Amino acid sequence: MEQRVPVVVREAVVADAEGIARVHVDTWRSAYAGLVPTGFLASLSYEEKAKKRAEALEKPWSGSKTFVADAGATGGIVAFAAGGHERSGHHVYKGELFAIYVSEKHQNQGIGFQLVIEVVKHLRTLGLNSMLTWALADNPYARFYEKLGGERVGEKWEETGGKVMQEIAFGWRDLSVF
Repeated sequence: MEQRVPVVVREAVVADAEGIARVHVDTWRSAYAGLVPTGFLASLSYEEKAKKRAEALEKPWSGSKTFVADAGATGGIVAFAAGGHERSGHHVYKGELFAIYVSEKHQNQGIGFQLVIEVVKHLRTLGLNSMLTWALADNPYARFYEKLGGERVGEKWEETGGKVMQEIAFGWRDLSVF
């Protein structure tokens, strides 16, 4: 296991876009190897993700925020999470954890939990007291949500890279548990 690196969890700024893109692409390639088609994973582009993330940080969706775990000069951005209003109009879960990714060598250090807490705090400032997130059913890291008290509350099938895969929704009806 890697030595723990001290991080600062903070709201993301546009200058973080490249670091966020690196974490996003690298974690997809490591976590989803064997689940998502290899060609799709190989086609992921740091530059394209950085451009999209910079645009999203410059003009965020209404109520959405992105947070990063920054290891400073020793490692830069090592994780990120984003959340805001639930996007599908769910009748129970009003907030959503859109994404959370922690670089492989920084996992199991509590960074993911810190990021979820920041998203939850943000959702509560929006007056939202429930949250939903989606994960690939075969994602080996989906247990993270269960460890945080998330309950399996739905499923859907989505196409990624030409392959249709099952996704599971994890929900928290009351964010005061955090």
